[in-house]
Amino acid sequence: MAERALVSRATAYRYFSSLEALISETATERGLVPLEQIWRPGDDPADGISRASREMMKLMLDDEIGLHVMERSFMAVWLDNDAGARPPRPGRRMKFIVPIVEALKGELSSAARRRLAHALSMVMGSEAALAIRDIGGASVDEALAAAAWAARALVNQARIDAAEARRK
Repeated sequence: MAERALVSRATAYRYFSSLEALISETATERGLVPLEQIWRPGDDPADGISRASREMMKLMLDDEIGLHVMERSFMAVWLDNDAGARPPRPGRRMKFIVPIVEALKGELSSAARRRLAHALSMVMGSEAALAIRDIGGASVDEALAAAAWAARALVNQARIDAAEARRK
């Protein structure tokens, strides 16, 4: 596996606590659809982020065992490395978030876009999937609907905040 990824075995195991985690991670990466299949520049960002959030949540919940294994791997890497040696978590969700948020450049300030991207990163991805299913007790359908709603609500609120700031 490491050879196919063009990294050493040591590098592969630094990022992944086990072969299971590596396999889970690569399966998730392969399952991620390109942004262009969900949203294109010119489309409404609120609609796009809603679809993107639903897509991320569906990918995570299609393999909940893999989701938990992947999250365990992230935690193990964090705990097993010194603060200066902890590799960053994969930021797949940002492949969806950043282009859609940047499409709001004409409506939102740089600071507002940054805050929106941060907020969206909390409602999209593995942590959100675990929270809504394991803590919130949502069904898969409820989780998909809530993820889409939350992402749309954040974009809409950022737009409202920007409009209010312009009126002042």
